[in-house]
Amino acid sequence: MIVKKASSMIEQYFETHRRHLIGLAYRMLGSVHDAEEVVQETFLRFQSADGEELENPRAWLTRVCTRICLDRMKRLSSKLEKYPGQWLPEPYIEPEDQASLDETLSMALLVGLHALSPKERAVFLLHDIFDFRFAEIADTLDLTPTNCRQLAVRARRRVRQARKSSKLNSIELTDITQAFLRAIHEGDTETLQDILAEEVKLRSDGGGKVAAVPYPLLGRHKVQTFLLRVFSSIAKGEPVRSSTRWFNGAPGLLLEVDDQPATAIQLHIEEGKIMAIFVQRNPDKMRRLLGRKPL
Repeated sequence: MIVKKASSMIEQYFETHRRHLIGLAYRMLGSVHDAEEVVQETFLRFQSADGEELENPRAWLTRVCTRICLDRMKRLSSKLEKYPGQWLPEPYIEPEDQASLDETLSMALLVGLHALSPKERAVFLLHDIFDFRFAEIADTLDLTPTNCRQLAVRARRRVRQARKSSKLNSIELTDITQAFLRAIHEGDTETLQDILAEEVKLRSDGGGKVAAVPYPLLGRHKVQTFLLRVFSSIAKGEPVRSSTRWFNGAPGLLLEVDDQPATAIQLHIEEGKIMAIFVQRNPDKMRRLLGRKPL
């Protein structure tokens, strides 16, 4: 389809692709704020192309958005190298009527993507998540289709574990998440022993602004001991309100202090066991969660 863009139609037409572009940019960058800025720049370039005939507008917008993301990743690379402690993505919240299970938004996958090179990340997302052909991706990245296939193979190998499906429905995931919340609040070691995988890993991001574990904790005993110690100390301090919230394509937990979001937790669950725990505490990444209704 060829689209001739009249000025009065530009914004309306762009809005039909906004969700797709935000989803792509967020998965590339792990930041809702950066994704929104990238999509706004994409829109401005779309405006400046007014009068052009676009044979495939979605592909054109995707190509421009991807290239802007890659440029931004270059600028952010030194900042991320100096990031204090562990990096986790900013929680991603979809409109409530669109919230559904989506492993392509999971913290586990996004952390896996963060370990890839920028072009590996772009190829993996464009081909495996958004169904673009390697020939189209090659044009976007100034590579050959063969190069893109090779990058895709490497990327899949590195994120395979993160993409393992839990094969659980949203009710089962919510039940396990709530059982985890009750167990850490009540100091229920028996339940934690039952639902934590032996090789469970915990990651925590404080952004250098609040307390967080500076390195991954690995193993049921270490993770359980840490969680019970932390929640025991919380119980003796300021009142904390906890609730189950939906973000990053799955149920998660939000802890609030004085009606301000303090900690967001998402679990990676396989076959009924918690394999990974992602603890977001960086206040710069928590602001959007406050208005989300409890499940």
